[in-house]
Amino acid sequence: MFHRAPVKLPCHGVAMSQVENSCDQGPCEGLTVPAHAFWMVCLIVFIDSLGGSISAPVLPFYAKEFECDTAQIGFLFSAFSFAQVVFLPVMGRFSDHFGRRAVLVASLFGAALGSFGQGLAPTYWCLFASRIISGACGAVGSTANVYVSDITFEASRGQYLGYLMNSNGAAFAFGPGLGGGLSRLGLNIPIEVNGCACLIAGLLALAYLPESPVFVRHQMEAARQAGRAEQPCHSIPASVWGVCCVEFLRGMSFSAIFTLYGIFANQTFGLDSLHIGYAVCVGALTLICTNVWITKPLESVLGQIGSAALGTTLMAAGEFGLALAPTLWLSLLGMWSVYMGQAVAGCNIAAITSMLATDDNRGEVMSMQQMAQACGRVIGPIILGHLSDMDNRLPFVVAAACVLMATGFLLLLTNAHERRKGDFHSEMDMPLLISPKPKVEEYTDDDVRDLGTFLCNLLNDGGYKWHEEVQREALKKALKCYFPPLGADVSEEAATVVDQLKNARSLGRMPATPNPMRPVTGIGAEVNFTGDDSNFLRSPAAGRRPYFPTRKLPRRCTTTLG
Repeated sequence: MFHRAPVKLPCHGVAMSQVENSCDQGPCEGLTVPAHAFWMVCLIVFIDSLGGSISAPVLPFYAKEFECDTAQIGFLFSAFSFAQVVFLPVMGRFSDHFGRRAVLVASLFGAALGSFGQGLAPTYWCLFASRIISGACGAVGSTANVYVSDITFEASRGQYLGYLMNSNGAAFAFGPGLGGGLSRLGLNIPIEVNGCACLIAGLLALAYLPESPVFVRHQMEAARQAGRAEQPCHSIPASVWGVCCVEFLRGMSFSAIFTLYGIFANQTFGLDSLHIGYAVCVGALTLICTNVWITKPLESVLGQIGSAALGTTLMAAGEFGLALAPTLWLSLLGMWSVYMGQAVAGCNIAAITSMLATDDNRGEVMSMQQMAQACGRVIGPIILGHLSDMDNRLPFVVAAACVLMATGFLLLLTNAHERRKGDFHSEMDMPLLISPKPKVEEYTDDDVRDLGTFLCNLLNDGGYKWHEEVQREALKKALKCYFPPLGADVSEEAATVVDQLKNARSLGRMPATPNPMRPVTGIGAEVNFTGDDSNFLRSPAAGRRPYFPTRKLPRRCTTTLG
């Protein structure tokens, strides 16, 4: 009988019926699921962000139809942000308990309901209530970050989070112009289109998005541990609060670009709204290009902490540059530098946050990161707006100082990140036994002799008789059944078998059934073997080693080995 050891498994050791091992279906290097799952998340985020960027610019004009003043319009935006801040941690915990896919679908359908409510609102207060619903369901971006962190390896996580950020950038590059065109048909039309976009994205997620394999494995772990007296408890590490400080300062700094740069450029350089829109589109394209071509090489050279610190430093330099530049073009270059720094810092900070979390609380931790950034976006415009009344350059200087402080907090997180990174790699102590995509490896005679000698001694220590030909054939058949190709379909108890393999117990004692290998003289009887005996490990396919499985022994494999 196999012993089930309560060992934590790396996420890439799991393959479920929802997430088949199909790397051959497309480019999925660095992913633990088929590539289409990742691109589906990007498409969902793009559609959701596109809907928001379509409706946001026309909302103040639409609110004017309810005869509300400027303060009430401000309350509409504050209500959305406040609801998002309050409900982000709740949705993060829900994603840990009910699944990433479930929260994504619920958030999209909730956002659709809120948008339809805004577009059909008969009164200002109905509009206000619908804004709260939309904000409460604004967990799509945060949950998508968690999902991507679940399905990527640590080495490539920042790169894929950057691709996800590109979905937001592309939406905000083209959404406002599309919303302006739709407003010609009616001021509520862009808001209704936003609802339709969220509804379509929700249906796509419901139909095509598989559940995160990390969450599925976590549920299996919880089911196995349900009968135990002590349940593992994963508290929030102090370093996560450091990341929250970084994100608050970064959100506060970047809010200066969204809320005040248009007014600043108009007052200082006479730039009209059309050309300001063009400048913002170029900034969004800069963000996309940075994530595609710059972020990954930087991370490979500087690491995640170093790249994030460089990104916040670029943001600070850009904020100073755009505020103090004597000409329009230098000011625009400063603004575009802020977008570049935002791209580099954003994906790396998200990767750092996912590394500091565990599989059990990743949703909660990453929602805390998003909540801190949302708080910065709420408080930043209020503080910086007051400073702008004193001097229109002062808000950008203060914003630059904020991200410089964020750089300092990031550098303080270096030790905690390195410790967690070491813990993460220690959990993956079987890199040869568990692999997302097996590759052919050459072996030498020394490899054959070493593994053969080990197995011979192991069988001797276990009291098995294997020296005769019939016994050896039974052993070979058993090994083939216990170690099928990694590409084979897997059962839901794959994690249990990986537990057994990690503890090296699945070969120590075979199940007790009658077989010709059982020793006649009792347990512990030795069988002498020669150097030639160790060669029975050689695979029939020249140049290959037998691979270890990530699945349970198939029922169809029956041997006399037991």
